[in-house]
Amino acid sequence: MSGEPVPPAAGPATVRAVLSQLGDALEELRERLRESAAASASDREREQLADRDEHALAIFQEILSVPPLGLPPGELFGLAMDRLSRLLAADRALLFVRDEVTGRLVPRSGRGFRREDMESVALDPSGGLVGRVFKEKRVLTYDAGAAPAVDDPFVERFPVRQAIAVPVRTDGEVGGVLFAGRQALGAPFSTTDILLLLVIADRVGSALVHQRLLERQGDHIAHLRELRSLVDANLDGREPREILARAGDAACRLAGVRGALALAGAGLGAVEALAGAGLLAAVGPERIRPTEALLAEGFGAEGPVVIRDVQGRPSGPTGLLEEKGFRAVLLVPMRIRGRAVGLLCLADPDARDFAPEEIESVLTLAALTAAALDARRGLLELHQAMAEQRASDAEQAAGEKARVLAALAAGLTRELNAAFAVMLGKSQLLLARAQSDPLREGLTALEEAAWRGTDVLQRLLGLAEADQPGATAGDLSAIAHEAMGFTRARVLRAPDAPGRVEMTADLAPTPPVAGSATALREAVVNLVLNAMEAVPAGGTVTVSTRARGDGAELVVSDTGEGIAEDVRPRIFDPFFTTRPGHLGLGLCVAQAVVLRAGGRLDVHSRPGGTTVTVWLPAAGARPETPTPGAAAGEGVRAPASAEPTGSILLVEEEEGVRAAVLEALTAVGHRVETVEDATSALARLAQGGIDVVVTDLALRDRSGLQLAAAVKERSRHAAVVLLTGWGRRLHEERVRESGVDVMLVKPAQPDRVRSAVAQALRLRRPA
Repeated sequence: MSGEPVPPAAGPATVRAVLSQLGDALEELRERLRESAAASASDREREQLADRDEHALAIFQEILSVPPLGLPPGELFGLAMDRLSRLLAADRALLFVRDEVTGRLVPRSGRGFRREDMESVALDPSGGLVGRVFKEKRVLTYDAGAAPAVDDPFVERFPVRQAIAVPVRTDGEVGGVLFAGRQALGAPFSTTDILLLLVIADRVGSALVHQRLLERQGDHIAHLRELRSLVDANLDGREPREILARAGDAACRLAGVRGALALAGAGLGAVEALAGAGLLAAVGPERIRPTEALLAEGFGAEGPVVIRDVQGRPSGPTGLLEEKGFRAVLLVPMRIRGRAVGLLCLADPDARDFAPEEIESVLTLAALTAAALDARRGLLELHQAMAEQRASDAEQAAGEKARVLAALAAGLTRELNAAFAVMLGKSQLLLARAQSDPLREGLTALEEAAWRGTDVLQRLLGLAEADQPGATAGDLSAIAHEAMGFTRARVLRAPDAPGRVEMTADLAPTPPVAGSATALREAVVNLVLNAMEAVPAGGTVTVSTRARGDGAELVVSDTGEGIAEDVRPRIFDPFFTTRPGHLGLGLCVAQAVVLRAGGRLDVHSRPGGTTVTVWLPAAGARPETPTPGAAAGEGVRAPASAEPTGSILLVEEEEGVRAAVLEALTAVGHRVETVEDATSALARLAQGGIDVVVTDLALRDRSGLQLAAAVKERSRHAAVVLLTGWGRRLHEERVRESGVDVMLVKPAQPDRVRSAVAQALRLRRPA
């Protein structure tokens, strides 16, 4: 059907003018009623005029009884429908308002309709009488007598013979429509009827505006409460997934959507955490990717991305939300200091617009969530930094303890080496002369005790060792293999050897590692011995190596009882042991060797076994420089032929060592002169006639290496033998550059002293 327009269209200004005219008319009517008694008209005329005036006054009072404010909206709408039905003699009256979500016109209040009928009505805002009024923003009427053809689904469902509809304005825009209909034909709707209807529409419009303000205020308060509850939840210390889950739930309530997705991640990188409310399960967490079409758009945006209907976009790849039937989408990136740390994705199956207050609320939620994620990340970084600082402090303390112990060990080694040298020298010289068996047994026991003391000193020297930078120990697997063979043989010879121990090895190729091969071998021996002694009743010891990171890893594990809790803090303390007859230097020496090589040593123990893990940094492979003369620590073996004799200058400040070496050399015919310092030695050398200079490394006025260099400068033909307790711990190139021909490790047996001097005599240059 086509509605009949009523020109001119009445707007708010016209309505206000009509209200003013109505007020004037009321005043005029009252005045006429007062003067009616004095009029010259007949009584019947006066009575008819009074009736008309009374009727008009009643109509005006009916209209003015509909207040624009002050009543609850529902009650006011009902009052308006009552007045509309009575004043226009309408059988049906209905107030339509626009639904914010669907955009359709739905009944809000009415007369002449059943409740279930009203609940089932939702009109297209562009068709029919009501739709045209809403779209064209003007008054339209319908009269079946003038236009019998009906083309309106609403009128067809709820028949009327006459109808009128006027727009209801809210904030300058049409927000609804007032409809009135008569089921019987009567007089057409007059201009007065239209003006009366416009007055009621104005009152209804004011009520609608007031209601929307109240609703927005309520929504705003609810949003603030929602955000406040999120702040009160103290999200900073929670896991990212819990933070995102709470944010997703809050987003659904703030924007009134069916589903939300919250994810944390650095831009288009990998998703670090994921949570959702109603959307995650529908889409599938395994399919969520930051590079997915819509999510990538949200991550790359500086502000919110609002899509009323994602299904209706003209182009672009089909994403997960489109596949699952979602339409309205709101994407809000979570940013901290300009950096995207996450994304809030809100979706609804109905196409809809998002209100500005909804977008602002979600923006605030995104900021709070981003701050919580950033605080969580900062907390983790703080904890990690604190853990690293504690580890660094522990490593520094261990290194400092190792340096102190090294100084202590160096001093002890110097003093004890001299004593053991005297004991070994004297015992061996006396053994050569002793005839009775009891005397020889006593001297042999003395010699064995001295050698045991020497072994302890060598282990102490592991604390004092100072490897040169860049020194290479070679293949860690080869070192471990040698150490295992040595350890197995040592345990089998020991009287208190543990029960049957099964040793297994898993030695993989490893890169050359930094450190001293000798020191590392001793460290591995200590670790394997500890593991074997941890299974006195029998068990398994496993040694494995592998390349790891920028170095190599050694793991020694056993199936013993583990280390007691009260003992663990002291396992690296020197001389601490729980086994009678042991020195308690194994782990202490091993840790010192590993730390000085730039590695780390970790011990993990539990009931049922202990695992020691050693990591050493890789170093460039470098062939070892042979030690001058014999290898350090090995001594020099005498040749089969008679040893040559010569003039020997012995430089040694320790009286006991000096006497032992003197006796060993003079016993085979050498001419020996002794001095106690380098200055005296050089003075004697200047006089000539010296074939070999035998010097200690540690002299009071300069080192033995400096003396060797000075000897070579003054007497090119004289050979130099260096006595030292450090052996291979000395830098081999430096020893050679100093002019040392033969190096002899203290304490040395007399025959090795004589062999070293004999080798030096053969190496010296002719005068």
